[in-house]
Amino acid sequence: MTHLCITVRWLDNRYHGLLNRDGPPEWPPSPFRLLQALVAGVARHGQLDSEIGKSLVWLESLDAPLILAPRACSGQIVQRFVPNNDADKEPHRQLRLTGKTSRPTILLGVPEIHYVWPNAGGATEAEWATQAARYVTCLGWGIDMAYGDGRILEEKEVGQLRGIRWLPRPNTLRDDGLLRVPTGGSTMDLRRAHQSALNRIEHGKPLRTVEKPQVFDRVFYESAERPIGRPYAVFALRTPLDEFFPYSHAKLIHIAGMTRSASISAMKAFPPGDITDAADWVKSFVAGHRSEVENDHRQLSYVPLPSIGHGHADAMIRRVMIVAPFGCGSELSHLADQLDGEHLHPESGGEGPVLDRLRSDGVTRQYVGSSKVWASVTPVILPGHNDHKPEKTAKLIERALLQSGIDQGCQYTWGALPNFNNCLTAFKYDRSGRRTGYFRPDHLNGLTAVHIRITFEHPVTGPLVVGAGRHCGLGVLAALSE
Repeated sequence: MTHLCITVRWLDNRYHGLLNRDGPPEWPPSPFRLLQALVAGVARHGQLDSEIGKSLVWLESLDAPLILAPRACSGQIVQRFVPNNDADKEPHRQLRLTGKTSRPTILLGVPEIHYVWPNAGGATEAEWATQAARYVTCLGWGIDMAYGDGRILEEKEVGQLRGIRWLPRPNTLRDDGLLRVPTGGSTMDLRRAHQSALNRIEHGKPLRTVEKPQVFDRVFYESAERPIGRPYAVFALRTPLDEFFPYSHAKLIHIAGMTRSASISAMKAFPPGDITDAADWVKSFVAGHRSEVENDHRQLSYVPLPSIGHGHADAMIRRVMIVAPFGCGSELSHLADQLDGEHLHPESGGEGPVLDRLRSDGVTRQYVGSSKVWASVTPVILPGHNDHKPEKTAKLIERALLQSGIDQGCQYTWGALPNFNNCLTAFKYDRSGRRTGYFRPDHLNGLTAVHIRITFEHPVTGPLVVGAGRHCGLGVLAALSE
């Protein structure tokens, strides 16, 4: 797999770009700002209508790129005084000074940034785009002098690039962390804005207003410095008298199964309006049924939450969380609206608890916080049997982390004993053959289970659910104090 990589290197360790005219500081520099720098550089060389200029139209059609940027921090606010443009209103220079405020971003590492587009290195346009990168003269304000370069990289070479990785997360419902990205028509809109800047002065006529870019989209970018957790919705289990309905934590998969069944029924009756094939979507995304050839694990997870957080917590199940993949917040929100107030129905018959939408409380925050250190509350079901070999156990844990979408460097320990009071061991039975652990679905009975404690290099935001039982509440982790 080849990748298109455009690298920009600053001549100084300061960057002055803002998210908008009045701030706050923008970091990292957005992909749209890179496109602005490319258009300006190519236009300066009169190449906008050449193959190099056409490659920028191709570039805007690609998905948001991966960004690798150095660590940075906000500098001091600086106010400079410059003469007002209305020079004819006040002849005295000191009386027509206007204050201009700026706050640079200080680059703490090598002053270079990489924009990487996966699967975009084989096209002819990609070769022309690498040429366009060499026309860049600044990135940010005009004082942020820089030079650019473009390359076609292999997968191994991308892994060797330096910098904090910023990953685009489309459809994430967040107000902070949104960066501008190009969309269809962005290049033509930037050409229009560039031309208006060139024509702002004409002899004998008033100064014209420079038009601002208007055609772009916004995407949330996540990194170790701005961690984000998967979308989730939490429900309290209530009795008809609106009290908590405690359920045995050994049988938490029953709550997971009842919640899954209620979700399937609700989405069959009222699927989201933008779903084209509702039956297939319910089968794969809501119910989690996949064919043997499918490797996509984009599905909902139904995670009962044991009560933890203080010394007298009994680990009983009073809440259930539904966790969605990244980018599926709108579908989860639609489902949560349908489930609020629904009764759960046990397979054995009778009335189960009522689902009551819960925004946040002390127990929930144990599972959705941000920390470097996490520990399993329910045992992690490994994707295989360890044959009682530590080396194989370590490999299975690493595979389980990777399958759960955790690719950050970490250190971990494992064992059979629980990490929290009143939780159960990772064993199914004791030495006398009596059940001592959690009930499991039949397809997980032959797999090894362990309790784990993980220390990440950078803070990670929950919820974190790891292992082969992550879709039914086994392998749920809680944040610990660092």
